[in-house]
Amino acid sequence: MPVPRNISREDVIKALEEVKANGVPSQYKSVTYFLVYEGKYYPPKYIISLANKYANGEFLSPAEFNTHEAVRHLKRLGFKIVVKEPTGKNVDTNIPKTSADVRTLVDTIEFPPEKFDIEIYRAFEKFASLIEERIKAIAEKRSEANYLYEESEDTVRYMMFYALTITADIDPLTIYLEYPHQNIPHVKYAKIDTYIAPANNRPALAFEMKFKTKIPSERNIPRSQVAGSAFADILRLALFKPNEDIKRYFVYLVDQEMIRYYRNPQNKLMEFFDLEINKGFKLTRDYILFRDKKKTEKRAKWLINEVMKSIGEPQYWPEPTVICRFREDINVNGDSLAIRIYEVVP
Repeated sequence: MPVPRNISREDVIKALEEVKANGVPSQYKSVTYFLVYEGKYYPPKYIISLANKYANGEFLSPAEFNTHEAVRHLKRLGFKIVVKEPTGKNVDTNIPKTSADVRTLVDTIEFPPEKFDIEIYRAFEKFASLIEERIKAIAEKRSEANYLYEESEDTVRYMMFYALTITADIDPLTIYLEYPHQNIPHVKYAKIDTYIAPANNRPALAFEMKFKTKIPSERNIPRSQVAGSAFADILRLALFKPNEDIKRYFVYLVDQEMIRYYRNPQNKLMEFFDLEINKGFKLTRDYILFRDKKKTEKRAKWLINEVMKSIGEPQYWPEPTVICRFREDINVNGDSLAIRIYEVVP
């Protein structure tokens, strides 16, 4: 049987806590794949077997599924997986070997989910499953789109709206698109993608969404400029300060082109892109300006100029905390898509 899809991130964390307390029986130890959590290494299959106890009431025999199914499910839930060669050398397909050095550029902090974070996580899971189904439809020739790049950012917005309305019980009448943003200095007619008014003891919600795929033509913009537009969206959210209590989210989907860019150690942006769920760091001006980073002047210029175009001069940039609240890496028939959802806290 496949790994039960109802095993959630919370179930896995409970299993990890159990293993921390009781250890791993010798027959369940891993030799190739490892789940990395809070600096410790765990066997993926055994963790899934234990997590099923919390999701479905019983320990799932590891004979019922294979390692690759366990690894795929854990990656889908946002956990880090590393691979160990027979030589003992780590070869992590998600995080390059120099990632430990890169991550020292910022101090990440744990932000445990509150009640609302847990509730909206279910909507984010539904959103990711809808995106995955659309990619499968393209691969299986069941879609009007022939390639991933033919999907639009509007499609991403609609998938999120649908997930929020059916999973988070949000009234469509409270959703406002292209909502006026009054708080960006020296920028007229600024807007945010989506504003959802507060209701029923729920805070207001603000979203910026970005979907970037490589187009097979000369119309592609520089990858550093794409990264700059992402940081501009995050800063735009940080500057959005209505009177009521509000949660701000940046929803980011990129294909293999930008995945490689962010995970290239030379670009010094991995600590942003590969934040673990419920961990965050302060997005300082120096981080965006590449101070203390070894970055070529040309690439830094593209990124910085894109932020300045949307937000203005650096002295106007806020310095919010960005917290990863959801992440999933999808691969269907060679089409890779990374989903990241960051909470932005001014």
